[in-house]
Amino acid sequence: LFFLITKPYIMKKKLLVFVLIFTVIVPQTFAQKRRKNTDTGGIHFGILAGGGLQTLYGKDYWGEKLDNKLNPGFHAGGNVNLPLFADLWIQSGVLFSIKGAKQNIIAEDITKTINLAYAEVPVNVLYRQQLGDGHLLLGAGPYVSYGILGNERTKIGTITTELKVKYIADASDEPSSYVYYRGLDAGANILFGYEL
Repeated sequence: LFFLITKPYIMKKKLLVFVLIFTVIVPQTFAQKRRKNTDTGGIHFGILAGGGLQTLYGKDYWGEKLDNKLNPGFHAGGNVNLPLFADLWIQSGVLFSIKGAKQNIIAEDITKTINLAYAEVPVNVLYRQQLGDGHLLLGAGPYVSYGILGNERTKIGTITTELKVKYIADASDEPSSYVYYRGLDAGANILFGYEL
């Protein structure tokens, strides 16, 4: 199980403080009951899947700051863990990742939900300490991804409309039958989870 929180270009201070405190307290909590490490070291390959919370930051077409809320998503793919020293590792891989955001427009009864699918390559520094028969995972690092597909749903009362997403750099001369986003996305993520 693996949870990922991404916020392109900006990390909230409260979340960072939480992760730092969690990193210090949890290992000491289990220090008295630590089992013999059955991890043989070396490079580990694996598959992963999990949920996450994402949002989009930036400015809209008119230069106004986006007012988006967190949207649940998921990711799945393969990864590789490379040992650094002790319980520190580098983790990378290739993921299929659903990201997006929610926005209330004018009033609470008009909601826009953005769902974007990406091929993503994260590179995380991972704290991977043995806990029970598995490992506690805490990490952070940058990622780069490219858009594959997506949709944007607008709900007004009981009526829902949906437009497909196209990823292009400049949509100034494109028809309004699609929603346009730049294909390249880069940012930072924070993760926590448990490796079975």
